[in-house]
Amino acid sequence: MTVVDWVSAWNEWQLRTYLSDICTDETTLFGVSYTWLEPDYARTLIQGLKEFRPDVKIMLGGQQFIQHDLGADIYMYGYAETALDAVLDYWFADGEKPIGARPIELGGAQLIDCNADYRAMDLGDYSVTYRPDDYVQPQEQLTVELSRGCRFACKYCNYAFLGVKQDTSTAREILRAELMRNWEEWGTTNYIIADDTLNDRDSKLEMLADVVESLPFEPNFASFVRIDLTVSKPHQLELLSRARVWAHFYGVETFDAGAGKAVSKGMSPDKIKQGLLAMRKHMKSKLGLYRGSLGMIAGLPGETPESWRDSEQWLLDNWIDQNWTWWPLEISTEDNLATVSEFSRDWEKNGYTRMDDPERIEAVKDVFVRHSSEDKVQHKYDYKTLYWKHSAADLADAVEFVGWQRKTQEELGWPNKIPNFHVLNYAGQYEWDDILARSDAWNNQQVRYGAEYRRIIEPYITRKLEGVYDIKKELGLDSHFGIKKMKQLSINPHIDANHEESLQLHPM
Repeated sequence: MTVVDWVSAWNEWQLRTYLSDICTDETTLFGVSYTWLEPDYARTLIQGLKEFRPDVKIMLGGQQFIQHDLGADIYMYGYAETALDAVLDYWFADGEKPIGARPIELGGAQLIDCNADYRAMDLGDYSVTYRPDDYVQPQEQLTVELSRGCRFACKYCNYAFLGVKQDTSTAREILRAELMRNWEEWGTTNYIIADDTLNDRDSKLEMLADVVESLPFEPNFASFVRIDLTVSKPHQLELLSRARVWAHFYGVETFDAGAGKAVSKGMSPDKIKQGLLAMRKHMKSKLGLYRGSLGMIAGLPGETPESWRDSEQWLLDNWIDQNWTWWPLEISTEDNLATVSEFSRDWEKNGYTRMDDPERIEAVKDVFVRHSSEDKVQHKYDYKTLYWKHSAADLADAVEFVGWQRKTQEELGWPNKIPNFHVLNYAGQYEWDDILARSDAWNNQQVRYGAEYRRIIEPYITRKLEGVYDIKKELGLDSHFGIKKMKQLSINPHIDANHEESLQLHPM
């Protein structure tokens, strides 16, 4: 098995060349990670894979809604470790047929809701083992997972496993072993923590802090943090700084008290604002490093466009050295999956009705629904969006406000700074003070349009191709080389020997 990372950044010649060299008659499976792919790209990719090897099965999965026939043989939504075993047994070991629906919009292909039927939340060990042919570079930020599930259940949230009461945290020794292995083998020091809410339990923060203080190097972490918890539990500030988690994303969503209560975020907006300022002060005094990113939503129940503008002004006045992003509220009408929000399940009960002006709806679609354009304002790829309205606003108002806010930011020279999940990309290339002082406009130009590709992705693709070429040259081969030689290049003792010949394609 081998992994093709950042697959959407490979050109067609590079990808075909690589696949031609590593695939053999024993190749049985292509796996496509869909979480961050555009549907049109995924469809084109799968079509190309089928033309290249029509005999190989294709599975597609991830955390993004799967709402189109993309050409795969099977689709999996959610945490798929358990479901994957069931599918492989069914396809290659005469196992039972997996549980799953066959939606018409997927061309009758099976859709497995892993979160409902093959739960893989409490695995205990979420670590990833990288191999030589992953060509991990020291400047990369890798992903680490401490736990799964969220203790909270915000009404607009479509993510998996909300309201989870059990502690699904990994063990201290497992986490430390993963961090040490990556440092010793690849020089890795920077990570994104994938947990839905890092600070949902003090015990998890204490475990992380203890592990970090035991390491022979200084790591840096970017993570989702719930700011109202740090307000009610101020001791968490010290735990976060001890753990060197200093690049935070806060789902604040609103500074309107009524709207906050309506979505199960009832803390006073004044306390939230004070908590943000206290966090910034603490991190700067303890570590000299801090990046706080806020997510704001236009369209929560009862909140007016005037309230959104007041919130934007507070951010301009008080948060200009940090980062924030606005999105219109999205309510999905998706009904093929168990993991949908309270708003999706019962939007009328929560005060929403459908927009009824066709011209207004069409005008919204023109600037809302994401395809490949960067200027659309839809957050997720969701083609089953409710065009909503409530007592104080509608989706058109929210889309108009977000467009206005982004245009205003541009006119002001994009004063807010590089987001928390991007800032660690520059580790080692610039001094931290320089990185933290740069604006989001620099991030847009230098990361999204080139620097990350030139610094991390292009060298990875080059080394991936050269790694195959070098082995072919050593073996005196002009085309395919034996699967046993490929295994020597990318040996991983944790892979099931029955499925070593599969090929998994990952996007960035």
